[in-house]
Amino acid sequence: MDTESDTGLDTGLDIERLALVVARRAAAEIEDTARETYRVTRKSTEQDLLTEADLRSESVIMDLLRTARPDDAVLAEESGYQAGRSGVTWIVDPLDGTANFVRASPHYAVSVAAVSGERWLASVIVRPADGQWMATLDGSLDGSFTRSPGPAERHVRVAVALPYGAEELKEAHGILRLVGRRYQVVRTGSAACDLLRVAARTLDAHIAVALPWWDTAAGHGLVRAGGGTVTRGRSLRRTRIDIAGEPAVVRALLGLLTEHRHVVG
Repeated sequence: MDTESDTGLDTGLDIERLALVVARRAAAEIEDTARETYRVTRKSTEQDLLTEADLRSESVIMDLLRTARPDDAVLAEESGYQAGRSGVTWIVDPLDGTANFVRASPHYAVSVAAVSGERWLASVIVRPADGQWMATLDGSLDGSFTRSPGPAERHVRVAVALPYGAEELKEAHGILRLVGRRYQVVRTGSAACDLLRVAARTLDAHIAVALPWWDTAAGHGLVRAGGGTVTRGRSLRRTRIDIAGEPAVVRALLGLLTEHRHVVG
């Protein structure tokens, strides 16, 4: 029987619809914060920002998940890992692209995924600025994006996400230069927004260098649900490199990076 909690949440929702409701509630909280005067602090670097919007969004997500799925584990960017006993883990980025949010660029998003082992149970990305969203519902993709058939090979566009760590950033810049010689490279500052476009086939692939799981989990789930592929490799320095997108483009990128020793296994 469906029930409604004091948060107004229907706790009888299946896991995919719950993920969408949670992400939309968090997106609304972010937009409410954007209309106020909010504080900005820095974490690891000048570009690694934290705002009240990040914290309020994550608080909304955590409250809703505790209400609906109290036995699940949660990995969230700001509050870290909280263990569970159900075998389900939620991976949450309450605000991906905080620097863009601060600068009033629309490229920021809420990213929510649920997994059980290697199996994706739910994936949702919502862009608060324009309301664009994509989710897995009933095992397939749904959302406000119209999926493109994909551009011709000569127009392949690849998003590259850069890490904050100094050593990883050096590797990422090498990859950026190499890929840029063959393909058009796109950078927005939000892995979630870029992966949303890969799932919608308006971008062909996404390369993530040393990004934490919360940055990419939901996006990788969406790409897979849309018929794309995700592959993981490591560099000579053992830096993790994830490539997601159209299968043929992912194979070509992996071959290029392997040939030039950016990926060794």
